[in-house]
Amino acid sequence: MIIVDCRDLTPKLTPRPKMCQYIYKILLVFVISSLLLNVAANAANNSDTGPWSVLFYRGNTAKQVFGDVMIGKYNSYGEEIYAAELAYTLDQNNLVRRLFKPLFDTVQVAGNIAYRHDYTNHDDVKEGNLYLIWRWTKFPWNHYLKNSIAIGDGISYDSHPPFADREADKPVDDFSRLLNYLLVEITFALPSHPELQLAVRVHHRCTAWGTFPKNANAGSTNVGLGIRYYF
Repeated sequence: MIIVDCRDLTPKLTPRPKMCQYIYKILLVFVISSLLLNVAANAANNSDTGPWSVLFYRGNTAKQVFGDVMIGKYNSYGEEIYAAELAYTLDQNNLVRRLFKPLFDTVQVAGNIAYRHDYTNHDDVKEGNLYLIWRWTKFPWNHYLKNSIAIGDGISYDSHPPFADREADKPVDDFSRLLNYLLVEITFALPSHPELQLAVRVHHRCTAWGTFPKNANAGSTNVGLGIRYYF
């Protein structure tokens, strides 16, 4: 799988037409709204572990950009993040879940609230994220160790742009509070307790190649661990 970093590539790309940006935003709002409307109707029919889950997560922000972090490069920026997530697994008969089934066997609607503490710049930021998670859980070794891999995408809003999201020599008003949210995750659980998982997560914000407003080089990447419980 090839992973592209928004911050690395954005300055090198020709800006996309505004129409593409509008289409992206409309599709994102449409998909998230449609899935949220299906949550209550499908709850009784869900046979997965759960269908609800909560995750408590702690991570540290990297100095490196997303692509470098994904190949193992990491140095701490000096910012910590604490997050709590609530997620719902769509029913197996849900149209959207069936659409993605050739690639992912599980689709979830999720949101988290986060607190970012920058102890280098003495700055505190409150954050909220709403997103979809596409997850693969079918591995041949699941009777020894249960695993899943996941990718998620959605929107992210901060109380003000964190220092980690922007260039130090530019004023804060040059950067947007609203950005794209991306996550990559691997989970581990004992077969006897599949409802309790250890999660390794990459928590990333970026402008999605200029789709979101203002400075196209904005963004940050956090790496950390979390505990998830399905109920």
